[in-house]
Amino acid sequence: MKRINELKKSQILLLGSFLILVGVVILFNGYFKVLKEEIYEDVRLSLIDQSSGTNDPDRVTDSEGVSNLDTSNSNQNSNQLDNSNTSPKKNYSYIGYLEIPKIKLKRGFLNKESKYNSIDYNIMVSYNADYPDVVNGNFILVAHSGDAYISFFAYLYKLKVGDFAYVTYQGHKYKYQLVKIEEQPKTGVVAIHRPNYEVNGLTLITCTKDNDSTQTIYIFELV
Repeated sequence: MKRINELKKSQILLLGSFLILVGVVILFNGYFKVLKEEIYEDVRLSLIDQSSGTNDPDRVTDSEGVSNLDTSNSNQNSNQLDNSNTSPKKNYSYIGYLEIPKIKLKRGFLNKESKYNSIDYNIMVSYNADYPDVVNGNFILVAHSGDAYISFFAYLYKLKVGDFAYVTYQGHKYKYQLVKIEEQPKTGVVAIHRPNYEVNGLTLITCTKDNDSTQTIYIFELV
C-alpha cells in the first residue's frame, strides 16, 4: 500500500510538473508573439516617417494648409457609421498613424478600403471617414478597449476636454484638441454630433470603460 501511495504521489508530481511546463511555454509563446508584433509595429511606423519626412514632432499642419478634396458631407448634423469587422491581418503597411502623448498611444492605421482594416487587428478607419486632408471632413477611428493586446483605445477614458491628439498622414502632421466626450448605447451604429462642422474633425470611438452596454465618442477639432 505504501508503494502504491508513493507511486500515486510521483504521478501527481509528474502531472503537475508537466502542466507547469505547458503553462510556461504558453506564457512565453504569448510574450514573444506580442514582442514580435511590437517590433513589426515600430518598423511600420518608421517606414511612414522615412517616406513622408515627418520626423519633426513639432511639424503640424493647420486648417489653412489642408487641401480641398471633398466637402460633400461637411454640413450634415450627424455622421452614421457601422462598426463592422473585416478580414484578418496578414502583411501590410500603414498609411499614417495616431498619437496621443497623454496616454502614450502611437499606432498606425490602414487605408479604409484595405481588407486588413479591422478592429480585431488594428485601429480601424471607419468606412464613413474622411481622411485628414479633406476640408471640414471628419476622420473617424474605432478600436477596442479592455485588457487585450488589441485594446488600443484602452486608456482613452483618461482623456479630458482640452487634451491633444496628432495624426500623421500624407507627409503632414495634424494637431487636434478634444472638445467633446459623449456616451451612446451600443447598438452597432453611432451618431456623431460635431460642435462645429466648419473645421476638420477627428473622432475616436470605443467601448465605455466598465460598461458593456455603451460606447464612448471622443470628438476632436483641428487646431
